[in-house]
Amino acid sequence: MALIDDVKRGLGVFYSETAKDAEVQQKIDAAKLYFKGAGWDVGLTPDALATDAIILYCKMAQSTDPAQLTNHPVLVSLIAQNRTVVVDAEV
Repeated sequence: MALIDDVKRGLGVFYSETAKDAEVQQKIDAAKLYFKGAGWDVGLTPDALATDAIILYCKMAQSTDPAQLTNHPVLVSLIAQNRTVVVDAEV
């Protein structure tokens, strides 16, 4: 099953429609860039943990409440555990 199908199911979207698929794909792309910027490259075919993190990011991105736009503690924890780049390394 494709990543977009897993994410759509995680978001409760059980239909295919061009505009909705494009919206979900944009959120997936944004999630991958978010994680990559934090040091976790989830790759082209994310594993189950990365897929769940992408779904969580997409759920958060659906919120229209500015107070809810924070770094979710679960996302922060997943990034910390899966980081492939050492950010605070001593030189």
